Amino acid sequence: MEFHLHNDPNLPVAWGPWFSHEYLTYYSVKSLDSLMALPQVPVKPNPRYGDNLWPISPKHIDYYKENWRETCKLDLLQTFDYKKRNGEYATEAPQGKKIEPWKVLVIYSTEPDLYPDTDLFLHKNQKVTGGSHGWRHMQFRLLGATYGIAPESFLVHRELAELAFGNGNAYWGWRYLSRAAHYLADLGNPFHVKALPGLFLAKKMFSRADLFKIVSAIHQSYEVYVERRFREGFEPFQEALMEGARAGQSAGMDLTKKTSLNSYIKKARKWHNRIFYHFLNEFGQELLDAFASMDSKSKLDAAAQTNRCAASAAKILFKEENYSKLDFLDKITAGILVDVGRVLGALFASFCVQGQVDRS
Repeated sequence: MEFHLHNDPNLPVAWGPWFSHEYLTYYSVKSLDSLMALPQVPVKPNPRYGDNLWPISPKHIDYYKENWRETCKLDLLQTFDYKKRNGEYATEAPQGKKIEPWKVLVIYSTEPDLYPDTDLFLHKNQKVTGGSHGWRHMQFRLLGATYGIAPESFLVHRELAELAFGNGNAYWGWRYLSRAAHYLADLGNPFHVKALPGLFLAKKMFSRADLFKIVSAIHQSYEVYVERRFREGFEPFQEALMEGARAGQSAGMDLTKKTSLNSYIKKARKWHNRIFYHFLNEFGQELLDAFASMDSKSKLDAAAQTNRCAASAAKILFKEENYSKLDFLDKITAGILVDVGRVLGALFASFCVQGQVDRS
């Protein structure tokens, strides 16, 4: 039997259901023998190095999935809320527990999509990215201005990982690195590095409410599509990530250099318009209607609003009569995932090479 993330016997059901960032990380780490071979590290409390440097939402709680209790078994294809899982987890670091580094990377890769980046005032222009969450997870240029700080989000958490490793807390080194990998993967998503096609912006310039709904709908629909493909065990996506990760671990890529990071971002950005218009033209008003509740004036971040529309979008995208329309997206996305796998492979391998492992 071939194992996918959602049926890997080394991962308890209580940690699922699984979402896109967990799949991205899983297939990347499974490609790196040196990472998979690392010994367990002891679970430790959060050293809270970045609290002053990097404000965290008051809603956020550091859950420790190493101490879990299975409570349910949710339907993999019908689950869209990151907060709803098959288990309950400890709010304090469990004493005496150890865990493999690769598992830390996988199970905490969705943390940044929970509460850490929500309900914060980070910049006067953050509304353009849908709120503080979008501000930290995106970066794009619009009408000559730059919006969002996703590259900084990646670099800050990479630095926090190095700090934790350097101070003998390998567990939080890997956990900070998992968060860093989340932001790095976001930068490989065309909709996180480009807001919309220039001509479309010009056409809708004076229809701000419609523009907000359309952009939000297509962005979320692409993420729903990718996630569903992973949950189906779609092999081209798995193979693309693993191919990229294997290449990345030996590429000698320094992701702290602007040139490396910018090259990766530029590759993702070039696919945006083709994907945007494919959703708009092929799925049309029916798909946009699934996001009718989106409100640019809402106090909720755009990410929270779009998540509520995900189930309706999935039903439309994966209707039998629409399956042929996914072929175009499958080919483009597989190419994108090779690049995502490459940078994740390079990131993870660089920490293995440094030998920063707490064996205490």
